[in-house]
Amino acid sequence: MSEASREPAGSPAAAPAPLRLIDRLTDIVAVLGAAGIVLLVVNIVVDVIGRLVFHAPFPGTIEYTTYWWMPALALLAFAYTEKQQEHIKVTILLDALPLRMRQIIEGVFGLVATALIVALAVYSWQDAMKAYDFQEVTASSPPVAVWPFRFTAVIAMGMLALQSAATTWRYFAGQLPKAHEFNSEADVG
Repeated sequence: MSEASREPAGSPAAAPAPLRLIDRLTDIVAVLGAAGIVLLVVNIVVDVIGRLVFHAPFPGTIEYTTYWWMPALALLAFAYTEKQQEHIKVTILLDALPLRMRQIIEGVFGLVATALIVALAVYSWQDAMKAYDFQEVTASSPPVAVWPFRFTAVIAMGMLALQSAATTWRYFAGQLPKAHEFNSEADVG
């Protein structure tokens, strides 16, 4: 293989297969979150048209919005945001460190964050299983099933934990942050 055809060390194609799989799953979950936005809009448009034209609102719009669409669009984007490194970070102390030291420290923080996110995923699983056992529904008329969408938090936290672990590996492997990004950030601030 020639030098020109090699992928850069931090590129997705150069990442180990498990990391590429996590990145791919993260993209799929993000698409599900985007679908939640579309379905929320469709649900509300149908409700508004029903109210104005037919004088009959779409039953359960508030419940669908609250228990189905909002959790989907809010939670399912977390892993994608982590993959893109777009979560808010305060790096004032890290910016003063050499690049390799910063990568190690962020990797250690990544281990702690991953452990906390796994704990949230376990708690979400327990909550979702309780809702499943009771076949949780809303008190509205007609009742709207809530329990299936309790698993949205499980999927979201599970994917965020996997993506956080992948990001942590990238820090320890020296792939995040990139040297040119680190230097340009230091020059600006």
